[in-house]
Amino acid sequence: MKRRDLRLLAVALALFAIPVAYVWWNSRAVEERREKTMAGVPQFPAPHQAPRRKPFPVSTPPRAPEVQRPAAVGRHDPLASLVLAPSSGSALIQVNALFNTPLFERLRQCLPEQFGALDQLGRKLGIDLAYDVDRVALTPGGVAISGFFEGKPVAESMMGPGASSESYRNGVIFVNRGHCAAQLGNLVITSDTGDCRALIDRTLEPTPDNAADQLYGDIFARSDLAPFRAANAPPEVRALLDGLDGLTLRANVWDSVALSVTGTPSAGHDARDLAQMARGAVALAKGQLDEDQVELQTLAEFAKVATESGKLELNLALPAQELFDRMRLPCPGRDAGP
Repeated sequence: MKRRDLRLLAVALALFAIPVAYVWWNSRAVEERREKTMAGVPQFPAPHQAPRRKPFPVSTPPRAPEVQRPAAVGRHDPLASLVLAPSSGSALIQVNALFNTPLFERLRQCLPEQFGALDQLGRKLGIDLAYDVDRVALTPGGVAISGFFEGKPVAESMMGPGASSESYRNGVIFVNRGHCAAQLGNLVITSDTGDCRALIDRTLEPTPDNAADQLYGDIFARSDLAPFRAANAPPEVRALLDGLDGLTLRANVWDSVALSVTGTPSAGHDARDLAQMARGAVALAKGQLDEDQVELQTLAEFAKVATESGKLELNLALPAQELFDRMRLPCPGRDAGP
């Protein structure tokens, strides 16, 4: 009888131990997923911050390009001049920071013609996208690419045979089938409208003295919010957009993206009221996450809303592949349609 009771007790303990072990194992697995997610979030962008770089593949030769930085006071930086010139929106992307990340492949999808031409040119002239392309600037009028192109006919090769050419402001413009490409030393400019002159003019404008204080982060973008206002946003988000004149985005990239957003309140709106709306929008987004979405829940914990100097500030962490879609960054290759 005692042996039978002991066996029943052992069975009962085993049955009790199974769910306990499962809960322990599941909680540990969740914690490991949280730790891995948190380790993949880089520092949030800050002025003069030395960016962290993704390691190159083992098979890649051990050499690294000289990464160009925003211009110091008194120094001309053509891409900074282009991005900071008045417009409805623009973006500056540090390609070297994105190499070997999901966002690099997304950038290639957004600029298929430009990167396809550079791929073809690379096979002829020995240009390596991983090293020779430094930064890419996106504006409503076209694209500017800086890199190590001096002495290489990059713009001419991009336009192909039959392109006409003209000299303009110490550069050469090539036009073919309604498209144009221009080269000024290490800078290449392309436009689907065939008007490269306006882009060249903007790159040659004096660079603002405070460019380094504005252009930081692996990705910089600014917008007048017109694309966001046209979207079918929830009422909470729509009210927030209506209270803003414009938005500036900065992001650092690792496995995830550390995103800092600064919004300028429109006339008659107070940053503190907008901050309250932003907290409501963040809470709404968090409430839509399922329990098994551990990674997204972990990233949501990084969300922080504040006001500084009369502006709205929002820090977010996002999966890298969602940055272009969620924040509606310029993507000509996708937006142009088939």
